[in-house]
Amino acid sequence: MPGGPESPASDAPARPAPPEPPERTEAAAARRRRRQRWQRYGLALLTVAVVVAAALHAPAAVHDFTKAFASIDPPRLPWLAISVVAEVVSFACYALLQDVLLRSGGERIRLRALLRLSVAATGLRALLPIGVVPSSGWLLGEYRRIGVTGPVSLYAILASGYVSTVALLGLLLLGSAIAGMGEPAVLAGSSFALVAGSAGFVMLVHRLGALRRLERALKGPLASVAGRLVRVASDVGHLRVGRRLGAVGFASATGNWLADLVCLVSAFALLGVSVPWKGVLFAYTVSQVAGSVIPLPGGLGAVEGGLVGALDLLGVSVGAALAVAIVYRAVTYWGAALLGAVELAILSRRPPG
Repeated sequence: MPGGPESPASDAPARPAPPEPPERTEAAAARRRRRQRWQRYGLALLTVAVVVAAALHAPAAVHDFTKAFASIDPPRLPWLAISVVAEVVSFACYALLQDVLLRSGGERIRLRALLRLSVAATGLRALLPIGVVPSSGWLLGEYRRIGVTGPVSLYAILASGYVSTVALLGLLLLGSAIAGMGEPAVLAGSSFALVAGSAGFVMLVHRLGALRRLERALKGPLASVAGRLVRVASDVGHLRVGRRLGAVGFASATGNWLADLVCLVSAFALLGVSVPWKGVLFAYTVSQVAGSVIPLPGGLGAVEGGLVGALDLLGVSVGAALAVAIVYRAVTYWGAALLGAVELAILSRRPPG
């Protein structure tokens, strides 16, 4: 009847939809992560394809590219083995750098275990975009799981990245000077800035211990978080390497890069392409810097493009340079990624001692 009371059902609130089971939510999240991962891999492979297509735009480049691979014969195959051995030496140098930094904090881990962790971390860095971040986080967790204290673990990872970067920039300046790239005054000024800036940064880090004085002055809702950060920074700032261990660590970081450079030279020899000795260090370091600033897995596409461009600048034909880049990255990227993925799977079941 018009104007009469409504039925009780019309006043009842709508029932909320039942929540999805946790299994379904986790499965959807896993599918979304897999889809994003394949999208990143697709972007990386597309970048490589663009580099290859751009390099092979001329018939002469195609001819030089195919000629380089046709030059591979059995007598040249030992250069492939030399390249693999050099990459293993590169891993060993990085593990030795970690050993030096851990020992400076009073921690000792077997070098074999550090080598396995270095291989796995390198594989993780090659498989993920901005790989240095997740690989460093994973390595930090592995150190903690083994029993290394938090400040020493953090110090070893941050310091190794810093020393490796300084060593690479120093090799870049040296390679530029040998290849005649840049004015001598500019290179000398850049070298002085690198040395002075590196020393100043180390002195600043060593003064982080003074932050302990600020801990009691912290107030407010974020005081606990800020206090924890201050304590960690102070603990890290108290760690010292010493001159002897510091020299060993810097030599290890430099050896890490130079052993990888041997892989590049071996690729030239395997393909029968003349090595531009005067500029090969310059080309190598340029490619590594390019790969470090591009947020793709292992610098995929950026390293190849930087290497081909630098070699072309040095007079190597584009087709031959691309062939060298492919062989070099087959060992140092794809081979390292495969080996690292296997080591990751093993370590996930049985951590190193």
